Amino acid sequence: MIPYTIIKEANRPEHSGTATGVINFLNFSLTAVLGPLFAGRLIAASQGGERDIAHYQSTFSPLLYGVALAIVLTLMLRETGPKGVKKSNAPKPELATN
Repeated sequence: MIPYTIIKEANRPEHSGTATGVINFLNFSLTAVLGPLFAGRLIAASQGGERDIAHYQSTFSPLLYGVALAIVLTLMLRETGPKGVKKSNAPKPELATN
């Protein structure tokens, strides 16, 4: 859910629908591509024979690295909401009343 929140904040309101569509496209496309890749990797790990827990662990261990990377990237995100706005102590400019 984090990508949807980020794209809503990072884009102008008139572009948020397009950005949401792009995120949906990426989610479904990567899911469609990665399924067969992981299945092929599982078959290669088990050499086409009986599969046990070690084969599944070796096949899906890269997902753990992906989760760790996602956590690190999430911690590096810049706050864009009200808490992200820095308040300055500088005086506000006076409006000219000519």
